[in-house]
Amino acid sequence: MRRVTALAVLVVFGASSVQALDVKSPGTGWTEAHRTSDLVIFTKDVEQGRRIVAVGEVAAPPQTVFDAVSDFGHFTEFMPYVEESTVLSRQSDSEVITYARLAPPFVSERDYPLRVRLTSGSTANGGVFKVEWAVSPEAYPEVEGVVRIKLNEGSWLAEPLDGGERTRLTYTLLTNPGGLIPDFVTNMSNTIAIPKLFKAVMKRAIEKSGER
Repeated sequence: MRRVTALAVLVVFGASSVQALDVKSPGTGWTEAHRTSDLVIFTKDVEQGRRIVAVGEVAAPPQTVFDAVSDFGHFTEFMPYVEESTVLSRQSDSEVITYARLAPPFVSERDYPLRVRLTSGSTANGGVFKVEWAVSPEAYPEVEGVVRIKLNEGSWLAEPLDGGERTRLTYTLLTNPGGLIPDFVTNMSNTIAIPKLFKAVMKRAIEKSGER
């Protein structure tokens, strides 16, 4: 049994390609947990929990991908395992407080309120979009029967490819979902849950891109 897993909202987006992704290890101590032609996932267990770095490519512009990963009020429509997701408040155009509750397989429901910072792409930053978050425990009371995730820090980085027609998306996460997590659930996070979520959000981004 492990206390850490990649289970908490591990989402990576990508698009199929003939060539394998050119993605190198983040550094010493990292394990390559998953690699396909469109998705690469690295993990590293640390004292606080587990670190994740995942990279994929999306056949949609960075703006559209950014809109998908920051569409908190509609996550239940397309994100697997998300039972509830809402924006609690907007601090500014670039900062929001959100809440999400997950129902992953084989374990108890998890939830977390987050403080999220949003950075839009511009000429000054090379057209790169970013979503960064950390837990905000005071923003929402704990729910009986739901395990509160107390460590959840991460980011999405959406960089333009092919003149902005496509996106290279990098996901980072430091998390400890709490409770005892079976090893097979940890393995599912890397080999099943992440690709499943990745395909769901890739589809969402591509659909939204076609509507523009």
